[in-house]
Amino acid sequence: MQERSFTEKKFVTNNKKKVINILYLITLLISISFIDYYLLPKTVTNDVITHYAVRKMSGKNRTGKQNISYQFLTKNGLHFATQKKFIEENNVEIKHSLLFDTITNVKSKHEDYSDYVTTGFNGIIFYCYAILLFSIAISLKILLSKKAVSENAFYNIICFNSFMAFVTTYMMYLF
Repeated sequence: MQERSFTEKKFVTNNKKKVINILYLITLLISISFIDYYLLPKTVTNDVITHYAVRKMSGKNRTGKQNISYQFLTKNGLHFATQKKFIEENNVEIKHSLLFDTITNVKSKHEDYSDYVTTGFNGIIFYCYAILLFSIAISLKILLSKKAVSENAFYNIICFNSFMAFVTTYMMYLF
């Protein structure tokens, strides 16, 4: 079978470097977030929960609503969410990251809620970041290869990575 060869279109050639730089920038921002969350020391704050909101979802066949998460706001302006676990006490000890104030642990006098925290890299956001980084790695391998990239492949790289960046940003907004 004969291999098809083609030349890159002008649009791909003109914008390839820009897309590579944007993908590097996204990777750098995610890396800084990971370093902040996992490597840098955490700040412990004694705080008071001032507001909370309940997220509900309809059950199967629309039979009643279930509480799926609780979002909390503290006196010092920190916000976090827990999955299906309500924090009864107002006084809590919160451990958060230095740069982005991402909540890692929440404890009250009587109970540790750290396993239920869905803010930061816990829960769905971690998987969104993982998919985005995997996609960026494949995209950079394709874009940095010596082979010509078709216009369709170039658009697919831009669209999928943009979509995953949007989904990840939206999930960060929700949680």
